[in-house]
Amino acid sequence: MSKIILLLPCHRSTLMDSRLRQLEKKQKLYALLKEQHDAEVKELMHYMSVLTTVENNLVRSYLHTLLTDGLKHIEYISQIMAEIEGATGSASLTKKGIQESIADEQESRDTLIKCAEMAADDPDTAGLLKSISVDEEHHIRILEHLSELVESANK
Repeated sequence: MSKIILLLPCHRSTLMDSRLRQLEKKQKLYALLKEQHDAEVKELMHYMSVLTTVENNLVRSYLHTLLTDGLKHIEYISQIMAEIEGATGSASLTKKGIQESIADEQESRDTLIKCAEMAADDPDTAGLLKSISVDEEHHIRILEHLSELVESANK
């Protein structure tokens, strides 16, 4: 007498297949998001380079809109990528990370001040560079306050 053996997939195997499919799907999504992130950065760089040569105010306004939207897109895409990676939303908001940002801003401010001094023979350029250095100083104060907020939240 012949026996017929019926092989049924085990529950564990089906569960593993499902998890594997989900992981593959997330990896594909992440790769596509990374491509889009890189494309957004490339677009921003292009718009910024074009902006320096455009004198028409309406066109400049459109370019500023494209830049603003592009920054938002990068932020949203980065958040989704961080969720896929399992990173926390505040990973870069550490005391050390903020201190590094402060140092970068200070270096930028100092470089801009030197550039303004070098461009002293062109008052418009020197004034613009000094204005940007003032913005950098403002960024430093914001980051210092942010550092205080992070420190008090961690207590």
